[in-house]
Amino acid sequence: MSKLGVCSWILGISDINALMEKVKMLGLDGVQLNGDWSDYNAKEVIEAADLFDLEIFAIDPFDSVPPAQGQANAETAIAFYKNIIDFAVQVKASWVNLQGLAKWTVNCKDPKESWEMLVHCCKTLDAYAQLKKVKIAYECVNRYESPMIHTAQKAMELIKAVGHRNFGLILNSFHMHIEEPDPLEALRKSEKLLFSYQISDSNRSGIGRGQVDFVKHHGVLEEIGFDGPIIIEVVLPELVPGNTPKTALERERLDEEIRRSIRVWENLKEKPHI
Repeated sequence: MSKLGVCSWILGISDINALMEKVKMLGLDGVQLNGDWSDYNAKEVIEAADLFDLEIFAIDPFDSVPPAQGQANAETAIAFYKNIIDFAVQVKASWVNLQGLAKWTVNCKDPKESWEMLVHCCKTLDAYAQLKKVKIAYECVNRYESPMIHTAQKAMELIKAVGHRNFGLILNSFHMHIEEPDPLEALRKSEKLLFSYQISDSNRSGIGRGQVDFVKHHGVLEEIGFDGPIIIEVVLPELVPGNTPKTALERERLDEEIRRSIRVWENLKEKPHI
């Protein structure tokens, strides 16, 4: 059975103990820790996770960008992500998400050069991650948030170019709704490479608030025997796409939307006709 987690950024909580307490209160098994790793103290993170008996599924510097456009190159990108891999080791995270790496290709002259830089960086980081005994993953993100790697097919091409099983991918129902011609086929083809599946409806809200057919998504994940973590990444309708709760009422409503989405997901046992 898959464990359940949440992308930490949606909760809008900066204090690590308060964050872990919230994740536990929501009945989840762990967290994908988002944001700037340097905002956290590794010792405090691991102590908080242990205190609430939670797993840190991944470190995801999802909004990572070069400090300045002139510093966007392979050397600085590799150095940036090596620090994150080191942090992941310290907090016992299973993998590091490289989705922001494409933003470091901004100075490349054409798509071919961008691809070559991305492959080079991923190969170097994969080798480093192997030495550190942590995995790397690439999340397929829509074209409005990332210049590259929008589909499972493209992510698989990248993983093949890197050439190691230490490298997997992450699929998010929100991004798939925008980019994938056939999200169900994308899930099937990703069977051996899929590290986690993220729940977010087509409008970034909880299950059933948009157009994603979660019954069929759930059925395909069962079909391929997926047992990685299921990660909740939902936002309140008035805060879409990336604003976090600011008031007690908003926090209460988000908590209930997360709980409701979990209940719906766990009750999706009927086999869909696909």
